[in-house]
Amino acid sequence: PVIRSATRGGPAVVSTVELADPSLGLAGVRASLSVLQQSIDQAEALRELRSDHKVLRREFLATRRRVEDLDRQLTDATNAASPYVLFCQHKYDVVRHKLESTRTELAECLNALQERLDNSLPVQRSSVRVPRSDFHLGGTAGCRLFLGVIVPPDTARRIADLESQLTQSQSDLQVARDRQSSLASELHESTTSHKAAHAEVDRLETAIEHKTRHLRILRDNYERRLRVADTTIATHSTELNRLQDRVSTLDRDLQKASQRAQAATSQRDQARAAHIATREIVFQRLEILSPGWKKRINQVERSQKSRQDLESALATLQQEKDALTVQRDELLGQLGERFMEVTDLRARNKEPPVKEQPHPKSIKIDNLPGA
Repeated sequence: PVIRSATRGGPAVVSTVELADPSLGLAGVRASLSVLQQSIDQAEALRELRSDHKVLRREFLATRRRVEDLDRQLTDATNAASPYVLFCQHKYDVVRHKLESTRTELAECLNALQERLDNSLPVQRSSVRVPRSDFHLGGTAGCRLFLGVIVPPDTARRIADLESQLTQSQSDLQVARDRQSSLASELHESTTSHKAAHAEVDRLETAIEHKTRHLRILRDNYERRLRVADTTIATHSTELNRLQDRVSTLDRDLQKASQRAQAATSQRDQARAAHIATREIVFQRLEILSPGWKKRINQVERSQKSRQDLESALATLQQEKDALTVQRDELLGQLGERFMEVTDLRARNKEPPVKEQPHPKSIKIDNLPGA
């Protein structure tokens, strides 16, 4: 009857029935609050993990910059290598650096993905438990209002505090749900980037294998060309030495011919002087003594004949000297061509150029006597 009058709008009657505290509802609220607190702790732990991830990322970037500095120093140190080998080594280092950075980023993405998966399970459990506790608490309060039970002030304040905490927990839970959705989107992005990173790693490994094979083939070709160039240089060096010996022999022959020409010229001059002296003596004797002049004339004719023989011998020596000069010029031209070929081959192989050997000092033909 007391309940009926209260519902029909009659005078309010204070009930003297003692009601026990709904321990079951408070326990559910405490459980939901503890779960929510765990979710908040996990969110804070996730925030700390993100800050640690940022710190690790900064350290990773600093380490990568250090690696890039070391790579630049290594590049400066290898500038003495041949251009083609340096180019291939640079390409290989770039591809290897990309592969290492991609593997590092892939490991970081996998670690972050595992952490987010571990953190998403408690949040999901708390999101399932909190609505049940909210429903139970709301049902208890509605039942009290329906029954018209007067709650003590301490209990009312406690219930109000619990309701405010529950409201705050609901807002925090909504924030946690939003974070969970953002984490799910980030998880999807991480999965996509993980697949892309795997594809990039496969592509880079294929490119590295192709570059390695190509570099091996180029190295073999380069070594083969070096062997051919060394053989050619040795052959040309032998030919150059042979030509130098030939030129030296021709120079000695030319010097001997020049000496013979000088001797013939001196003999011719002596014969000419003797002829002039003899002719003067003959003329003087003919003027003084007429007998015996035929004998003197015969001597003069013999001296003229010997002079003609000397002139013919001198002409023959001059022809030999001219032929030796022409042959020496031809050999010097061939020697210059061989020297230029050897210089070009050594320049192509980036070897220090051979100092030009001075040609044997040639004898100037114009300075020879009688030339």
